[in-house]
Amino acid sequence: MAVAKVFSILERVASATSRIASVRAVGDQLHVNLPLMYPSGSTVVVSVETNREHVWVSDMGFGLMEAEFHGAQENYSKSAKFYADAYGVDFDGNSVFALWVPIARIESALLCVANASQQAANEAVRSASEARTHNRNDEIFDRVTRIFGAKCVARSREISGRHAAWNVHNVVETAPDKFAVFEYMTDHPTSVSSKFLMFSDIRQANLGYSLNAVVKDVQSLDVKAQMVGDVANLVAMNATDASFQRIALAA
Repeated sequence: MAVAKVFSILERVASATSRIASVRAVGDQLHVNLPLMYPSGSTVVVSVETNREHVWVSDMGFGLMEAEFHGAQENYSKSAKFYADAYGVDFDGNSVFALWVPIARIESALLCVANASQQAANEAVRSASEARTHNRNDEIFDRVTRIFGAKCVARSREISGRHAAWNVHNVVETAPDKFAVFEYMTDHPTSVSSKFLMFSDIRQANLGYSLNAVVKDVQSLDVKAQMVGDVANLVAMNATDASFQRIALAA
């Protein structure tokens, strides 16, 4: 009975593996679907072409297309060159590829091209997101400086929470040792989770600060991003000056 159960589990795992890693013929190429995900959630697909005892493995430019989808194409070439070099493959400005690899080493070529493409796209999207966040924080800093005056506004400041110290942005001193923080947050899971962790820790210190996550559009945030509203105010970029003043003074 136990042997039958183990065999059943092996069959189930084998079946699952065949679905998350698969290969199909497309003309003269083989397209290999691998269990690696781009930032959008789509899986990495690489092509294989043969020439006698060698293969050419390429991501077909899908890594670049993924970066373009997220508006991060300007960041992609740098990250693609870095990861292609790290994995011992090549990048020609469009595709990540391994040229004429011996068939005996095809497993390595598949994994190296796929990982280089996926990590290059991830890094490009992350870098672009950081650049946009920096620009947005500059906009917020100019906004709160205009509203509250330059003397009581700092571009950044270290504030201690219950467990850690945090470098927060766009800090308005509303009274001696009382501050309002206006931190930009995107709807990207990394941005949401990092802001939730930071605001939660500062809030637990019971300092009476006004904690605010400034977002492009409050209504468009998904359920997980809305949870930040449990530990901070969610403020739209286009909120009125009066709204910024009101929440800054409300602990």
